[in-house]
Amino acid sequence: MIGCMLTGHGSFAPGLMGALEMIAGEQEKFEVIPFLEGDSLAAFEEKMAECAKRLSQDGQGVVIFSDLLGGTPFRTAMLAAQAQEMVAVIAGTNLPMLLEGSLIREQFTKASDLADSLLEGAKESIIHARLELKENDGADSNQEEGI
Repeated sequence: MIGCMLTGHGSFAPGLMGALEMIAGEQEKFEVIPFLEGDSLAAFEEKMAECAKRLSQDGQGVVIFSDLLGGTPFRTAMLAAQAQEMVAVIAGTNLPMLLEGSLIREQFTKASDLADSLLEGAKESIIHARLELKENDGADSNQEEGI
């Protein structure tokens, strides 16, 4: 099974992981490495590299999910990916992407193929939802406002 790592600033990664597990249950080979205020960059880099190595031991690869393109967690993930084979990095992670990944990752043998599939699905999950409001035709004008 392809391993997954979730990283980001502050409580982003632990918060998303909590939501994922609330909906989809406990996740196997899925680790959270948050970048917390006060963490040294060297210690964070070491945690990321060790996690990528651990998750990729079975040869299936790893997808690293990060919060922001260009942020410290993303840049550190890219360094970890460079040092390991079969590691894909995604920036702009959201909950629908993680949910889909938890459901389909066993169908893939390459981390890059899983990442590509998740990006396509994530694009479809982002919408601008709008409510169409109908104008009042006066029929309810005698009703009191309330719940």
